[in-house]
Amino acid sequence: MKKNIFIPILFLSVMMTACSGKTNAETTASQVETTVVESTTEVPTTEETTTQAEVIQEETHAEDDIQYYRGRKEDSVYTNEVFNIRFDAPANNYKMESRDNIAQMRDIFIKQAGMTQEEADESIYMDLYATSENGTGVSNVNVVIEKMGTPFETETELEDVVAKLQEQYKASGMVNVSVESAKAMFNGRETIAMSATDTSGDYTVYRKQIYIKSGNFMAIITASSTSEEKAQKCLDAFTSLK
Repeated sequence: MKKNIFIPILFLSVMMTACSGKTNAETTASQVETTVVESTTEVPTTEETTTQAEVIQEETHAEDDIQYYRGRKEDSVYTNEVFNIRFDAPANNYKMESRDNIAQMRDIFIKQAGMTQEEADESIYMDLYATSENGTGVSNVNVVIEKMGTPFETETELEDVVAKLQEQYKASGMVNVSVESAKAMFNGRETIAMSATDTSGDYTVYRKQIYIKSGNFMAIITASSTSEEKAQKCLDAFTSLK
């Protein structure tokens, strides 16, 4: 279990560092993620398109407190009205991690990112972490809510981030981890995503990470499993509220 919990946090942490050459922790934690496609007048398909994909945009709010952007959990069902997402853990045979376990994972991330507790409390929270097969499986999903600084918003900008991230992985000796820009389906929309493959453990882990933006805040959703198709299936467990 420790391996499954730690690696997604590491994925997120290194991404954030890769996206900024600045030393300010809040800026570092804000540069990472943002790119998904907004809906068009046509029904999205899994076929490649020639149009430039962009971040999924939800309504902008005047609130500047990150707590406003966090979701709610009731009977193991996670809902977030700001980002228009719902995850029913029991219906998908997932088990949510306890609040204490999530707090421990967040502490690991804060230390990896070199952030102070005050900076973290103002800018980033893990809102959800759930594991398949009622907590015993290898697939997992997590939702992180983050206050962004200068997020990337286009497909081209995402590719630049990916290149920097891959360089950082190599520089740190993580030669068994590869990352690339990709596309994923999320709630019926084709969107830009970050895709990673990790062969450092006992089995290959595939991850997809997508982004939903509301003003200066973002929901970062990461799905992990033993194949790209299963990682996509993890994302398919999310539904819209409206």
